[in-house]
Amino acid sequence: MVVSDVIKIKFLQDNLLIENELKSLGIDPLRWAVVDVQEDFILVSVSYIK
Repeated sequence: MVVSDVIKIKFLQDNLLIENELKSLGIDPLRWAVVDVQEDFILVSVSYIK
């Protein structure tokens, strides 16, 4: 089943680092997009197979 969530992760500026952070959370993203940027964190909209 494909699931879409908004995930809060630490502030990262590099695409590969963001993908690695998602994978460290057990999420292998099908697609993702940064939807909000704050000083200490970013919100990422991500779709993945659960």
